[in-house]
This record gives sequence, structure tokens and C-alpha cells, in this order.
Amino acid sequence: MSSTDRQNKLLISEDWKRVYQSFKNADFQSYDFDNLRRTMINYLRKNYPEDFNDYIESSEYLALIDLIAYLGQNLAFRTDLNARENFLELAERRESVIRLARLLSYNPKRNQSANGLLKMESISTSEDIIDSNGNNLAGQTIVWNDVSNQDWYEQFIKVLNSALPANGVIGRPVKKDTVNGISAEQYRFNALNTDVPNFGFTKNISGRGTLFELVSTNIESNEILEEAPLPGNNFAFVYQDDGQGAGSNNTGFFSHFRQGSLDQGTFSISTPSTNQSVNLDAINVNDSDVWLYKLDTTGNETELWSKVNSVEGNNIVYNSLSKNIRNVYSVLTRVQDRISLIFSDGVFGTLPKGNFKVYYRASDNRSFVISPDEMTNINITIPYFSKTGTEETLTIEYELKYTVDNSAESESNDSIKSNAPSTYYTQNRMITGEDYNVAPLSVSQEIVKVKAVNRTSSGISRYFDLLDATGKYSKTNLYGKDGAIYTQYLDSKVNFTFTTRNDIQGTISTTVEPLLLDPSLRNFYYTKFPLQVVTDLNAQFVQVTKDQNISTGYLMDLQGVKYTVSTFTGSTLKYIQPGAMVKFVSPEGYHFMPNGTLMLDEVGKPLHSGATKYMWTKVAAVNGNGKTNYADGRGPIVFNDVVPTAPAGTNAYPVIERIIPKFATLLDTDIQTQMIDQIFQYKTFGLRYSVSENLWRLITESNLDKTSAFGMGKTGDTSNQQLDNSWMLLFNTDGETYTITTHGQRYVFESDKEIRFYFDSSDKVFDPQTNKIVKDKIRIMSINTQPGSTQPFTVPFDWEILQEYRDAEGYVDSKKIQIGFFDSDDDGVVDDPDMFTQYVGTPMNLVDKFVIQQKYTNYDGIDDYKFVSWRTATTKIVATENDIIQAGLSSYIDGTVFYIVDVGLFKVYNEEAETLTLTVDYRAYPGRDNIIFQYEHAADESNRIDPSSSNIIDVYMLTRSYDTLYRQWLQGAIPLKPITPTSDSLFTNYGSEINKIKSISDDVIYHPVKYKPLFGTSANTDLQATFKIVKNVDKVVNDNEVKANVVSAINRFFALENWDFGETFYFSELSTYIMNELAPNISSIVIVPNKTDSAFGSLFEIKAEADEIFINGSTVADVEIISAVTASKLKATGAVVTEIQDNTVSSVELSSSSSSSSSNSSSSSSGSSSSSSSSSSSNGGYSY
Repeated sequence: MSSTDRQNKLLISEDWKRVYQSFKNADFQSYDFDNLRRTMINYLRKNYPEDFNDYIESSEYLALIDLIAYLGQNLAFRTDLNARENFLELAERRESVIRLARLLSYNPKRNQSANGLLKMESISTSEDIIDSNGNNLAGQTIVWNDVSNQDWYEQFIKVLNSALPANGVIGRPVKKDTVNGISAEQYRFNALNTDVPNFGFTKNISGRGTLFELVSTNIESNEILEEAPLPGNNFAFVYQDDGQGAGSNNTGFFSHFRQGSLDQGTFSISTPSTNQSVNLDAINVNDSDVWLYKLDTTGNETELWSKVNSVEGNNIVYNSLSKNIRNVYSVLTRVQDRISLIFSDGVFGTLPKGNFKVYYRASDNRSFVISPDEMTNINITIPYFSKTGTEETLTIEYELKYTVDNSAESESNDSIKSNAPSTYYTQNRMITGEDYNVAPLSVSQEIVKVKAVNRTSSGISRYFDLLDATGKYSKTNLYGKDGAIYTQYLDSKVNFTFTTRNDIQGTISTTVEPLLLDPSLRNFYYTKFPLQVVTDLNAQFVQVTKDQNISTGYLMDLQGVKYTVSTFTGSTLKYIQPGAMVKFVSPEGYHFMPNGTLMLDEVGKPLHSGATKYMWTKVAAVNGNGKTNYADGRGPIVFNDVVPTAPAGTNAYPVIERIIPKFATLLDTDIQTQMIDQIFQYKTFGLRYSVSENLWRLITESNLDKTSAFGMGKTGDTSNQQLDNSWMLLFNTDGETYTITTHGQRYVFESDKEIRFYFDSSDKVFDPQTNKIVKDKIRIMSINTQPGSTQPFTVPFDWEILQEYRDAEGYVDSKKIQIGFFDSDDDGVVDDPDMFTQYVGTPMNLVDKFVIQQKYTNYDGIDDYKFVSWRTATTKIVATENDIIQAGLSSYIDGTVFYIVDVGLFKVYNEEAETLTLTVDYRAYPGRDNIIFQYEHAADESNRIDPSSSNIIDVYMLTRSYDTLYRQWLQGAIPLKPITPTSDSLFTNYGSEINKIKSISDDVIYHPVKYKPLFGTSANTDLQATFKIVKNVDKVVNDNEVKANVVSAINRFFALENWDFGETFYFSELSTYIMNELAPNISSIVIVPNKTDSAFGSLFEIKAEADEIFINGSTVADVEIISAVTASKLKATGAVVTEIQDNTVSSVELSSSSSSSSSNSSSSSSGSSSSSSSSSSSNGGYSY
């Protein structure tokens, strides 16, 4: 509410609304008893003066007139009441309010069930299960993250797996997704139940026994929620891992719970009709938990019908469901939270016919907060089939880890009257600023006040209506010619802490091993580790069989002798092991064709399109020493691609040129044990990769060289002289926190002017026809020329887009994108690790193999770098500084920037001084620019491509539960001050519904609002104050009555509907309002700070932050009655502001002996409203 609205509402005595209201309420034609009686008597006197003239009170005629007047009054009253029920603003009956709201396509919200996640704290089983130490776990209680049991994790998983099906054990989830940025996996017990898998329990919440149900848990649309109830369905739960170790409240196994009791009902429809309605008479059915099943002839559930939200723009006829989904219904709210099922018209949906069963949950219809200590020791027992087919029992204990505050009462009549017209105005979508300030209120009755602020606007996406203006989402396929590709070496860091050895084990699994999968680490391995060159062996591949994407065969020398490979030989062919990468080159005079054959080169002509001289493939399997075929006839060495071969009878075979040994992405048990020992002792150490062993090895601190650049010369050194600088992961500690530093190399593609890139690493687009993930890619077109040549390439180079590129501030730079070698089959092995070298070229001609960037300062004052072309007259690349001298400095333009390759420095030419000056305003990366390229983005069907959100909307929310608890705390009803909900909890509780109606190009950021109490002991000490009142001497009124009336007036002034978030309080407004309300009983009111070093007048203006709203914290103890406004009564000394006019401040000196009166008070005379104070709503006063 703006300050103007508040002032009009509270301070102006006769604004136009009040005048209009007085006429509106005027009784111009009354139908009460007295008027009716008088009217009839006058009528008789005028029209029948001779016939009726007996008007004494005892006359029978007057008795009849009285009876008719009485009946007329009652009929008029009833008619008036019924007429009022036809208008939403005037209706009082609940049924009338609900029906009128429906006319505005508003379905009033029923009560909301408290719900959340309970964490498995301990489990036990009746089955005999033996752990790795030989302990029988039957009957043993295994506690999650048990610090006294170092084997708790192994035992917990073993017991849990015993109750899961063989193909659904931990690690093989039924489904997985990311929920609020946390990985989540669903698992399902191999249970024996034949009914709906719900487990009821009762807990005392806020002094009242409350029924809850533990329900089967599902992951759907990035949410964790209840599965649709279905008899015989096995109980499901989820596993979450937030990467913070087993001790985190967000890591572990969880089940969903809901407050209330699940019930069911059946009905039959033999003759369907359009828009048929079925009423359920159960009361307190909550707002979300309704499911409808079609039954077969035996009474079993066969099909779950789709529920359509009955709101503006989305109903049983017109909705956003797929046109193939025709079995739909909607749920309408009735009195006492009863419901009606509404079916379609037979055109836009199926007419219901046959037997149906509806499941619904009735909840308590009250708002309450559940604290973690109120939800402990929740035990359930699940009978299950063991792997051996025996019936066993699993016992699970659950606990709540977070406060749950999402329950709500049914929407009140006043809320419906306010929200229904507002929702109709927004048309169930948020586009304008007013929409964002109105629509969230209709999402949940828990939201009592909201304010939306458009933080930033990035403009309209260039891809907004790229292909389809109707809204059917399509992929992006763009071309550009200003591309640049370059590589950067960078070290990334991640921190972790621990308490127990189990925490360290969890960190290794959730943090360290994922680092080994990072493409930047793999790129570093490809570049920095020596390649195993085998050209001297002339190892030729002889194909035995081939299939789609598979070649099998053996290796032989020029004499036709088979080579021994793998661990059976000491030559470089020992690296021919599963997982290794092998580079084949075509034999002299031949080239590879895309169809998997060898073809003769044409003498004197360049290679034609599609021809290549090399290919990379991966070793899939090796049989023994690589000489003996498999029993099924396949060759002993299996590659995962078709290796081109020459036609039969041609003595030409592809030759192995290089081998990249397998790169392990898992840590074996021994190295993990060593790491745990080192970390537990807070030792610094490193991890290196042993190519010869295909294993990771630990470098102790005594052998570790942390400062030198990476090198392989001293790898494995154990001289205790700190010489080994071959680490790829460095574990450094300050005695409390560990920092993991990882070497890496990344490839960046940039388009300076033509293309802007969009990528969402969390959004995977699946192609059901190929059963593969569709990847975004950058294709460097074959029309680009080869390095050092004018000839174009014969094949394009496809780069996989890995993630968005972020600048120094962490914001996405849409000009750039991080790319990597393509991995078409997602097996963790790239298709061609030579792509960058092939396109950029070898270092024989260094001049054109760099991308130059220039430093600049962005709008936020942060230094960043932008692309500049070295092909201009003022930017040059030279091999050595001597090249510049030999060419002559005078041949260059003043200010020319030189990149000197041999020293890696930039220098600027100063023509006046004829010198070269060192500069740090530029940097160079190995790469190439002026690239013609294609950018392909695969868009999901539910998301239109957008390079950035057009708008960021900050939504500030005040929730009803926080409001209620805070007011209870102010009144002393509860001892602890309530805390605001978190942004995450607001997103979890309301984000999914708000996302359905927000603009697709907008991002909503949720901010919880907190109260800022004023004046009382609950306020900050700087804001505590005493109100000093001077009573009117002409009125006799009790002091306590005045105090109570003052506090009541202050409460009304700070009523929630009068204030908005982030507003400024002015005492002039409050004093004027109090004077209006309490005059003529009081004559003056002043506010005096309680803090001794605060000046009188310092609380005349108080500001609230954007996430704060004022509330009165004062009580009668903070109101004092004084006889006059004097310094002694105010206990104020020093200069006191009395008036501000025309930027001139007037003041008087007050002392304890002074008897002069200050004009910092508000006074009233004869009921008029006048206030003279040190501030107003527009200027003056002091600011806190």
C-alpha cells in the first residue's frame, strides 16, 4: 500500500469514498415495521376516511395493520438478504460466496495438508545378512551416520538392499531427477502388501493429537510428492545427496508424509451426460489429494484419470493437457470442503461411463507449524520377500529434519472476495507488474501479502519467435562466420570438511570421484600425458568380423606375424586394453571413407569431401594375448567402431599410430584407504595417475612438489625431497578445511557479434526414436581452410557443448560457450581427441594460432576481457621480438600491440620514444578465429530457447504461519521468536504453482519477509520508545482506559492491510491518526526513545528494508500519562528539532529545569485534527 493510500484511509475524515458511502447507506425507502404501519394508516385516512376512522390502539383494525406491517418487514428483510447474496462483495453465506466465485472461474481453495519429508534414521531386519566383517545383521539396529560404527554405511545399504528387488538395489533407481538442485533417486521395496501402501501414525502437534500418513514417494517434474494411491503398489522412497556428506539433513533416504487420513468412495455411471457432476459428501477434503480411477468388471483399478485444475483459462473444456489425454475431470469446492467431480462434455474429453473409485484425503483444516522435535521415533514395519523368496520384516525409524509450515485452513470468505476478482483480472497468468503482485495470493491461502519487483530486464530473446509464432517450441539451427576457438588451462578448487572417517568416505564418493569424470581433467590428461607412439612397430589391423559400430581382428607386423598385446607383452602394445583409445592412420596412398572402406588416393588431387587420413576408436575387449579368436568367431581385439579395410585381395591395412591408455575414473579400495588415513590426520597430499598401471596413486607430502608446473619427469619419485609435480588433484588443508585443487583444460568457443549461445546443463533432451540424448553442438564447417593451406577440410569438426561460460562475476556470458570433444555414444571416451590440433595446426607456424583478448572494465567496475582480432593494423603476432626489430619499428603504427610468442608477453609500440613497452592489458590463448560454424540447440518440447531470462522478478512473501506465530510471540503466548521461512521452502511450497502461471521468460526469486517490531521491548533497542500522553483536562477519563485505547489505535494503524514491505514510518502519520481516534480525550502525544544516547525526535522517521514490514510491539507498559509536554516530563536534554520549513531547521534547547513546551507533540482541540511534529511523510525528521 502506498503512503498516499494509507494516509487517505487512516487520516482523512471525509474523503470521497466516505461521502459516497454515506449516500449509499442512506435509507431513502425504508420497509421497517413503523414506516409500513404509518404508511398504511395514512393510506386508509386518505382513501377511506369515512369507512375507517377508528384508530385507537385497541381497535381490531390496527391489530390487522400491525400484523401486515410485521409480515411486510420480515418479507422485506428476507428479500434484502437474498438480494445481497447475489453479489460477491455483499454475500455472507459460504455457499453463495463459493458459487459467485465460480462465475469468475475461481475455485476457492480448500484446506492444505501439512506435508514434507521424513528421513530414515535407523533400520533393522529379521533376515540373516552378513557384512564384510562376518557380522550377522539380523535384529541389529543400523543407525544412519553412526559415529560409533565405522561400518554403518555398508551395513545400512546391505540391510536396505535386502528388502529391494534384485534389479532395483541402491545404485539402480526406478527413476532419478534433480529436485531443488539436489540429486534424487526413487527406489521401491519388494513388499508383500496388497492394499494402498500408507502407514498412519499420530503425533502431538501444538498440544493436539494429529493424524499423519507416511505415503509412497514419487519424483515427478522436479518435485518430490506422493504417488497416486494404488492397491498392491509397493512402497517407494527416495535417496537424496546434496554433496555435503552423510551428516547433512539433505543427504539420505526419505519418505513423504501428509497430514490427514486417506479415504475412498465408489460410484457408477450407467447413462453419462455432458458436464456430469458427482458429489462427495465427505468434509475437510484437502486441496490437492484427490485421485480418480476407472474400475474393471472385477472392481480393480485400471486407469488413473487426469485431474484438471479448475481455474481461469484452464478447465475441463479448455486446458493445457495433450489432446491425446481425454480421460479428464476437475474438482470443485463446496461448503465445508466437500467436493464435486466435474466431467467433460464428450467433445473435449471422454464422457464417464462404468464404475469408478475416488481416493481423497481429509485433513484437519487448521494451520500449524511442525518442529523437528515433534516428529521423532516414527516406526513402520514392512514385510518383504527376501532374495531367497522367504518372508522377512524390515523396520524403519523416521525423523523430521526441517520445520514444516505449509498447512493452511480453508480459504476464508473475505479472501475469496478479494482473490476471485483479482485472479479473474490476471486471467491465471502473470504478465504485467500488477499480475505479479496479485496472482501469487491466489496460489495459496498461506500467502497473506506479496510484493513483486522487477529487478532487471534483459530485453527480448532473439529466438523468441524464430520458427513458430503459435508457440510450438522448436530447436535452433544457426550459422555464423565470426567464430573463435581457444583452449585455457585452469585449476578449479572445491572445499570440504569432515568429522568422522565415514564423512571422508562419503566425500570421496560424492566429491572426489565426480571430479575424475570432469571433461576438463580428461582434456588435461589427453594433452599433458605422453602419447604412446607405436609407428615404429608398423602394427597393421587385420579385420576378422565387423558389425554395426564394431570391428574385430588382430594386429600383425609387415611380415604377417601376429602381435601380442595387453599385459602379455612389454612393448607399447601393452596399452591395448579395454578402455584405451587407438589412432589408426590409413596406409600410404590410401584414405578412409565414411562407409568403412579404404580407397586409393587420386594422384595430384586433394582428398575429396568425407575422406580422412586417420580415425580414433576405443578398445572394447581383448581376448587373452590378442592372437586367438573368440569362440564365436570374433577376432581377439574388439573395437567400438568400424575400422576401414581395403577390398579383399588388396594388401593394404590400417596402421596404429598412437595409443592413449585407459583413464580410470574410479578410485580403488587401497587408494581410498590411504586417502582416508591422510585426510583424517590432516595431511597434505596429491593424487597422480599411473599410466602403466591404469590406477591412481597417492603422493605424500614429503614427495609432493606443490609449486612447480605440472610435469612427468619426477612422477613416482620417493626420495622425500618434494620433487614429484605430476599431481592432478592436490589436497591441501589449513587444519580445519580441505581444499581440493584440480588441474584442468577447457575449450571455449566464442562468437563476438553474430550468435548468442544458450545452454542448460540440467535439461536433457531425449530422442525416443534413437534412445539417445540429443546434444547441443558447435560444428566447425569443412569449408574452413586447413592450417597453412588454402585447401578446405574434407570433414567438419563437431564439438559437444558442455556448459555455459561464466565471467569473472559468475554471470553467464552468452557470447561464449564451453565445449568439449564429442562423445557420440556416451561411453566416457571421446570420438576424436585430435580435433583441436587438427583444426588449429601444429606449432610450425605460430603466427595464426592464437586468439587475442583485451582487458576492459564492465559496468560493474570489474575487469574482464573481450575478443580482438590480430589481423588489424594495430595488433600483431610475432615469433620473437627480433622479428619486430628486423622489420623496422618505423613501419608500424603508433600504439601497435605485439604478442611475442617465444616469451608469451605483449608489448606496445611508442612511436615518439621509438620503444616497445610491456603491457598487461592483453592475453593470448592457443586457438584460431574467423571460423565459419553452425550452432545447433535441441529445445525441449516444454521450453522455448532463450539465451537469458528476459526478467528477474523478486517476489517478497509474508506467510500466514509466520504472521500467526509472530503475533503469538509478541503477546507472550509462545516463548521463542519464530524465524522466517527460507527461500528454498517458499520455492518448494509455492514455486511449482507459480511457475505454471508465470511468463516463460521470467525467473522468480523468492524472498521471505520478516516483521520489524517498533517501540516495545520486542523491538531493537534503538527502536524502543515510550508514548507520552497529555489528557484533556476537560474530560474525565481513566488512565488505564487511555493507555489501552492508545495501544489499540497503534495496532489498527499498523494493521497488515495498511502497510507494504520496505516502506517508511513517519510519526506524524501515527500521531495524527491517534489524535483523530481518541480526541477529545487526549490533547497531545509524543514519542520518546528509551535508549539514553538517542536524541528526542530520532524515531520520527524509521525505514524498513525491502524484506521487512512494520508491526507494533508496544503494550500499555510503553504508554505513560504526563501532565504537560515539558523537558522534565520528556526527560530530554539538548537540541530538539521542532520544525522544518524551506530546508531551514528550527530548534530549542531543552533542559530538565525548563518548563517550556515543545511543538514535537500532536494536539487536538474540540475534536479537530491538528498535528505539529518534526517530520512528515515527505520531508523532515530523523532517519533511522
